[in-house]
Amino acid sequence: MPQAIYLILTILIGTITPLMAQEVDSIKNLVPNPSFEYYFECPEHLEAIRFRKIPFWVANPGNCTPDYFNECGRRGYRVPKNRCGTMPAKSGHAYVGMILRVGHPEGDPMGWYYREHITVKLKHPLKKNFRYVAQMYVALSTYANYAIANIGMLFTPTARRIKWNTFYEAQVVTPRSKLLDKANRWVLVRDTIVAKGGETFLTIGEFNTLEHSQIKRITDSRKHRKKFNFNRAYYYIDDVAVVELGKVMIDTLPRITIQQKPPIPKIEFKTNFGKITQGEPIVLKNIFFEFAKARLLPKSFPELNKLVALLKKHPQIQIKIQGHTDNVGTHTRNQQLSERRAQSVVNYLINKGVLKERLTAEGFGETKPIDTNQTKQGRQNNRRVAFVVL
Repeated sequence: MPQAIYLILTILIGTITPLMAQEVDSIKNLVPNPSFEYYFECPEHLEAIRFRKIPFWVANPGNCTPDYFNECGRRGYRVPKNRCGTMPAKSGHAYVGMILRVGHPEGDPMGWYYREHITVKLKHPLKKNFRYVAQMYVALSTYANYAIANIGMLFTPTARRIKWNTFYEAQVVTPRSKLLDKANRWVLVRDTIVAKGGETFLTIGEFNTLEHSQIKRITDSRKHRKKFNFNRAYYYIDDVAVVELGKVMIDTLPRITIQQKPPIPKIEFKTNFGKITQGEPIVLKNIFFEFAKARLLPKSFPELNKLVALLKKHPQIQIKIQGHTDNVGTHTRNQQLSERRAQSVVNYLINKGVLKERLTAEGFGETKPIDTNQTKQGRQNNRRVAFVVL
């Protein structure tokens, strides 16, 4: 068996208590079927968890397809050797495999957003102001040529459906700087948490938006290009545990909770529009509409085609189109006109093949001028369309 690498995360406390140092098997684990040893059928194909082949665990969202591997499985779905690599179980005879991020979507732009999670209902809810150690072992699969950071454990009071491009604040998560890029090695991810009380469900996976995900290609080799998990950050999961450590004294809570996570840096990149920074609007030049209407004029198309090219070159980004007017006319009319014009630009982009899920439209009317409305040139500058990378 490959040597285990231990990554101990101590975000909330500075030391490992003697209780944490004990083997999880010797104390009460709140996670049912934590090593995936119990099953209804030996695995014969992918997607076993989606089809409820493993007691207590479910795929999240329900249409994603986490996989199950067991020594009893059919060829390709066994432990240690299976269609995603060769890896002995951390303990026992089985583990789960998941696509945590897609490195290359193979022609399907929506593939960028695909990710898999698994969810389990704990044996009983976590107690308010009690401290727990939460841990799991993860291993990058042999044939994956992408790796990620920010693998985490999310505790919720109710069963929460995970959306593909939504951020969730997991209580346990590997650091952004720690890329889990060593294949065939079990890494221990562990931290302590203080429960708010009532947390009943545990979800495992990656919880950032695509824009903030830490995904990296780790090899240019094409040796395994025909393997199922080649263009994916595909990880094995085993030995999940949540163990009560004891109640936290109320007067110690501020000391424990004052630490804040560092802010996520904004995305910045250079384009044919110049330098683009996430959240900062870029005014589109030479965008023209029919007078007092939202119909685009053909001389607007070259600039909009530049935006189409940008979105196709960077299929991971989403943008908001913002419409603005001058102060001529009523406030209500200007607001409605700015909204319609922004939507006209969105419709143009969709007609050029940009997915509508990546686009939103917003109008501000006359409320955000960038120049004076006292001159003809100033009013022309205020009548504008901009885009913002979200």
